[in-house]
Amino acid sequence: MKRDRRSFLQTVAWTTAGAALTSACGGGSTSSSGRKPNVLMIPIDDLNDWTGFLQGHPDVKTPNMDRLAAKSTVFRRAYCNAPVCNASRASAMSGLSPQQTRVFDNSTSIENSNPDAVYFPKHLAANGYEQKLIGKIYHVASSPVTHVLPADPPVTNKTCGATTVGSPQGYFDWAPLDVDDSAISDAQFVDAAIEYLSGPHDKPFFLGVGLQRTHVAWYVPRKWFDLYDPATLHIPEAPPGDLDDLPAAGRSIALQFNFHQCITNQNLWASAVQGYLASISFADAQVGRLLDALESSEYADNTIVILWGDHGFHLGEKFHWHKQALWERATRIPFTIRAIGQAAGNVVDAPVSLLDLAPTVFDLTGVTPPYAQSGRSVRPLMRDPSMAWNHPVLTTKDQHDHAVRTADWRYIRYRDGGNELYDERIDPNEYANVVADPANAEVVAALDALMPPRPGS
Repeated sequence: MKRDRRSFLQTVAWTTAGAALTSACGGGSTSSSGRKPNVLMIPIDDLNDWTGFLQGHPDVKTPNMDRLAAKSTVFRRAYCNAPVCNASRASAMSGLSPQQTRVFDNSTSIENSNPDAVYFPKHLAANGYEQKLIGKIYHVASSPVTHVLPADPPVTNKTCGATTVGSPQGYFDWAPLDVDDSAISDAQFVDAAIEYLSGPHDKPFFLGVGLQRTHVAWYVPRKWFDLYDPATLHIPEAPPGDLDDLPAAGRSIALQFNFHQCITNQNLWASAVQGYLASISFADAQVGRLLDALESSEYADNTIVILWGDHGFHLGEKFHWHKQALWERATRIPFTIRAIGQAAGNVVDAPVSLLDLAPTVFDLTGVTPPYAQSGRSVRPLMRDPSMAWNHPVLTTKDQHDHAVRTADWRYIRYRDGGNELYDERIDPNEYANVVADPANAEVVAALDALMPPRPGS
C-alpha cells in the first residue's frame, strides 16, 4: 500500500472506528457444499422509502420487493452517505466515506480524486470471483442505455426542468408509454441477467443488476400508470409554515429548483406522484423477474441477494422536488440482504448506511478487504437484529453540509453554521426544528462533534 494512500485512508477517524469485521454471525462465507457464495446485487436509482415493506407510501405496490424482504434482513433505518448518485455510489462501491473518496457531486471521477480507491466488485474479481455488471452500478451505466420516449414529449412538464424539450432526461418529465415492458432498458438489463443465470459458472460470481427507470424522466408502460389513480392518491404533506423554522441554507435547498411552484401551478402534483409510483412498480416487476430466474436456477441455494437504493427523493415534502438535501426523505433508502439459507425475514431498527455495504459483502464472502473500510459489516445485525449498535450515520452534501442520523435524532449543519435538529421519536416528518430548545443543547453538541471540522477550522 502506498504511503500517501495509507495516510489518506486514516483521515476522518470516526468513520473507520469499529470497522473490524466479524465472522461469528449468520450467513457464512461458504455454503454447505464448501463453495463461496454467489452475490446478486440490485441497486435501484433514486428509490426512496416508498416500498411496501418500508411502508413509505400507503398506495405503493411492490409485491416482489416485499417477497424478497419477507425472507431477508430489512434495515429499516438505512441511509445514503451522500444524497446524489455519483457521490453515493462512489462511496458505497469503494467502501470509503465521501470525505475519503473526495467525490461530492455527479461530475467528479473517483479515479481522479482518489486513484487508490478500489470498487469492491473489482476486488472480488481479483480474489476468485467472476464479475458481471449490468445496468447502472456506478454512476455511468455498465451497459448501453436506450431511453424510450414518446414521439411528442409533454412540454408542459419539461418547463419545470433545465433541460431542453426532447431531452431523454428531463428533471420532472413523465408519461405513460404504449409499449411493452421489453422496450424499456431496465427490462433489457434483466433479460441479460436472466441469460447469465441460465449459464454455467465454474467460479462463484458477483452479479450486479442496476435498475434506473425510477430516475426521472418517469417513462414506463401505461399499465404501470394504470395501477394508480391520481384522483385518489395520497400526496405528501407540506404544511404551509414548514420552512419557517429552517435556517437560510435549509430554505434555499428546499426551494433551489423552484419545482414545487412550477408543478403545483400546473396542478401536476398528483400526476407526478403517479409517475413516480408507476416507475417504482415497473422496477418492482423487473426485480420479480430476476428473483424468479434466480430461484429456478442452479444457483438458488448459494446466492446472497442484496437490494438497495442509492439515495432518497422528495416529491413535495418541505416543498422540495429532488434529492440533494439532508432530510429523512432524501437520505432514507431501502436496504435488504438475504443470506444463504434464509427462509424468514427479520427487521433491524438500528441506523446503518451504504458505507456498511462493502465490508458486509467482504465479510459474507470471506474476502479480505483491500484496505480499512469506512463502515462496518452488518452481519452481526443479521444474526441478532436487537443487538446493541450505536453507530451514527453521517451524510454529506456538497462537501461542507452534513447530517448525522441516530436512532432518535437527525442533526443537520450547513457550511454557514445554520443548523436543524429533529426528534425522530415524535416527529418522523421533521416538521419541528428544535435546535434552539435549550433542553437539546447537549444533544446538539454531541452530534455536532461527530461531523467533520467546519471549513477553515
